[in-house]
Amino acid sequence: MSAVEPPVQDRRRKVYFVSLGCPKNQVDTEVMLGVVEGGGHQLVDDASEADTLVVNTCGFIDAAKEESIDTILELAANKTDAVAQGGPRKTLVVAGCLSQRYPDQLAKEMPEVDHFLGSADQLGLARVLGGEAPRMGVSALSKRAYLYDHTTPRQVTGGSYSAYVKIAEGCDRPCGFCIIPKLRGPQRSRTVFSVVQEVHALVEQGTREVCLVGQDLTLYGRDLETPATLEQLLDALVQINGLRWIRLHYAYPTAVTDGLVERIAGQPKVATYLDVPMQHVDSDVLKKMRRGYGEKQVRGLVRTLRDPARVGDAHIWLRTTMLVGHPGESEQAYRRLYDFIAEGEIDHLGVFPWSREEGTVSAMHPGRVDEERAAERAAELMELQTGIRTRKHAALVGRTLDVLVEGPSAEHEWLLDGRHEGQAPEIDGGTILTNGEAPRGAMVRAKVVQAGAHDLVASLDLDVEPDETADPLV
Repeated sequence: MSAVEPPVQDRRRKVYFVSLGCPKNQVDTEVMLGVVEGGGHQLVDDASEADTLVVNTCGFIDAAKEESIDTILELAANKTDAVAQGGPRKTLVVAGCLSQRYPDQLAKEMPEVDHFLGSADQLGLARVLGGEAPRMGVSALSKRAYLYDHTTPRQVTGGSYSAYVKIAEGCDRPCGFCIIPKLRGPQRSRTVFSVVQEVHALVEQGTREVCLVGQDLTLYGRDLETPATLEQLLDALVQINGLRWIRLHYAYPTAVTDGLVERIAGQPKVATYLDVPMQHVDSDVLKKMRRGYGEKQVRGLVRTLRDPARVGDAHIWLRTTMLVGHPGESEQAYRRLYDFIAEGEIDHLGVFPWSREEGTVSAMHPGRVDEERAAERAAELMELQTGIRTRKHAALVGRTLDVLVEGPSAEHEWLLDGRHEGQAPEIDGGTILTNGEAPRGAMVRAKVVQAGAHDLVASLDLDVEPDETADPLV
């Protein structure tokens, strides 16, 4: 006698997600959220209510790996506790870069994990939810590895007014300290048509700002059968009605072209903002990092972005990251970096101590810097930058800026949270609006009345009506 097929509603899974790591990982998670909803399953916000637990991991540096492991163990405990309390068995799925990097080791050391998916296996979640997947579902990375496109179901998290759009995956750069090519594979770009179609659809759903992400935006399109450029993509995207800001993460210092600078400075829909991970300024350290440029090129880029003859009256908000404590970074080299930051040309700065990553060229370098000293260097640079940001923000008091409203503030019911053009989501602080009302996603004019090292406080210009294409507050 054959088994009776269970009703469809009995096969629906309740799925709980944890997403860790970078914006690229966030997009991957949103694709998996689309897989869940597209398969008729249910997303839940409480792990205790779920029968399927999914964590999308990061495996980039030690701190990220530790956070991923801690999260896996926390969800594993939730799974064990549920069974101990007489509840149904839960399924634990580990996806993303950590499982891509250490699939066999994790499978051996974590028997409580039911399924592993790699960094290009988002669609594999459908087989897991359908009960048809093997435990190990980590695919090999190649030029043909999966990359989502405009036809892929995706559920954008957070406010619909702002969305990340991944235009390429992987990286072909040979940087000595970086494990990304082994976690994400070689560079593979989406077509201009695919990106434009996705952004069109997002704008129709209320998106006002898109943040283009890729490991190296400035190499976008070179790998396509019909090559394209980032400039061509921007020229197509600015034609989309209703789109206000196009923000760029991440550019390579030596691949920022004159045409790209012209579009950032002169095209209203391209935000006057550029995220360029420079990593260092000392030429010898950069050589050891295998970055392919030196101090001359770093300073040349900064001069270009600050040259009125090139950018006119525009101020291009410059974000960068620096890596301290790389093998061979002498005190003299570190002082060169410190002095470079002290010049005050960087608007937003992130600093990370070097982490020895197995499988990278830098891991084999001699001349390692003491971990405590590397941490001290990172703290010193961030303290220096805090003073610089405080002065830069103070200079904005009295200025009127365009601000994207993000919604009611968690600080007080009479305040609104927002961001101006030089503030990317979550990493660059915000602009707190002190008076009036505006819907989430509205673009408003606001006068800066107070400034700190992290946030600005601004007063709405009540003589200017918010735009009418915003989402209602909920």
